[in-house]
Amino acid sequence: MVFFLMIFTSLEQGLAQSNTPAATTDHDSAPEILTLKMAIERAMENNLDLKENKLSLQASEINYDNAWDQMYMPQISLILNSNAAKTLANLPGGEYGTANNNNGYPSSSAQIALGQYNLYNFGRDKLVFDQAKLDWKRNQEIYEEQRRATRFQTINAFWALKSHMDKLNAYERSVEMANAIVNLQRSRAALQKANWTDVDSSSFDLVTTKNLRDQAQSDVKAALFTLNVLLGDEVGKRYEIDEEVVFLPIKVTEDVLYETYLKESPNMKSAVRDLLKSQLALELTEKNLLPLPTVKFSGVTVGYGNNAYGGSMSGFTQSAGASNFDISAGINLTVPLTGPGGLFGRRTVRLSEIQKETTEVHIRNIANKDRQSIFQFVQSIRQFEKTVDNNQQGYKNSINVLENVFERFMRHEQVSRLEIRDAISQARDSETALTDAILTHLSYKTQLAAFIGVDYLPRME
Repeated sequence: MVFFLMIFTSLEQGLAQSNTPAATTDHDSAPEILTLKMAIERAMENNLDLKENKLSLQASEINYDNAWDQMYMPQISLILNSNAAKTLANLPGGEYGTANNNNGYPSSSAQIALGQYNLYNFGRDKLVFDQAKLDWKRNQEIYEEQRRATRFQTINAFWALKSHMDKLNAYERSVEMANAIVNLQRSRAALQKANWTDVDSSSFDLVTTKNLRDQAQSDVKAALFTLNVLLGDEVGKRYEIDEEVVFLPIKVTEDVLYETYLKESPNMKSAVRDLLKSQLALELTEKNLLPLPTVKFSGVTVGYGNNAYGGSMSGFTQSAGASNFDISAGINLTVPLTGPGGLFGRRTVRLSEIQKETTEVHIRNIANKDRQSIFQFVQSIRQFEKTVDNNQQGYKNSINVLENVFERFMRHEQVSRLEIRDAISQARDSETALTDAILTHLSYKTQLAAFIGVDYLPRME
């Protein structure tokens, strides 16, 4: 805001006071010019939390690939062996101590082993694989949701830093004005146009304003450190921000937001995934209690070996009992009559049914609760829209008061110290309140967008 600068210029001209130096940070280097677009791009590339999440996604992808291989691919192993041995000496007294026939010549073999593989077991393996597939797809969605969350965190941190910087500037100008008023009162007291009580009182106002300024400096550093971490920069690196946050009221109904939530929200997607997994688990439990046969490939090992010494022949060898490629089908059934699972395992089935029913109830429960949360978000957002409107009007009024007071002051009309102090503090407080309201409004909007699972809130006139 420019009004403080204009007012202080008037004071400077009237009292010939010098400016108080601005606060500095721990870093002496020039601040980097940073735009919101640059901040988001850097966070997407360098944010350490996001990198950690990406590695977790890659690990999840490997686990899914392993589950796919186990489901669709038989295990094939290549076995290579080569060895050579030579007898250096025969110990006496050993009836069976004969020289090594290889005499240092190598013998080698190569084998391909095809492990046992289920060709068909009535979809039981497929049910296990489908559960792993649901987890993998959900993990992909979670990673995109984490990227969105990082983007929103960066937006909020960027504008929080800008807001705290603006507030610090306002408090800095307030300190300068308060200091000018102290000097004014001292000049008047020396001319016996004011008493020293006015000097002491204005000095107290200066100390109070300095305390506010010092707190604002701490707030700027805290906001700066938060943005540093989000962007993956060195903590304490300074930025120069020459953008202003845009205040955009929402123009969408709660019903539209709720419909979007049902399709896109992280909570609903996780609940649907859990429901589908519980349905698959129930089906698998029921199949495991049925006398369903399994068709499987028994496995075979085919190899080649040679021995280049002693006249032995090279040729193919097979594992014991594997002269043929065998396919076998059988029934392996264990039906519990009594035990922890109940008669014929019905308790085990019932537990799976309860898990499925629980997830169904959970979906309805979170849908109802989250709809209430959406309504509360919207109510808070619209309340802050009213607050912003009120603060904008209050800011304009405070500026008018401040300009009137200083016009009278510059015309050398009688203006009390308290009147000047109140006019300055009202203008400063109305500016910071407006800045806070706009920032809070933006924060609620990003929280709502993340909650319903979208990058931007839908806008409907």
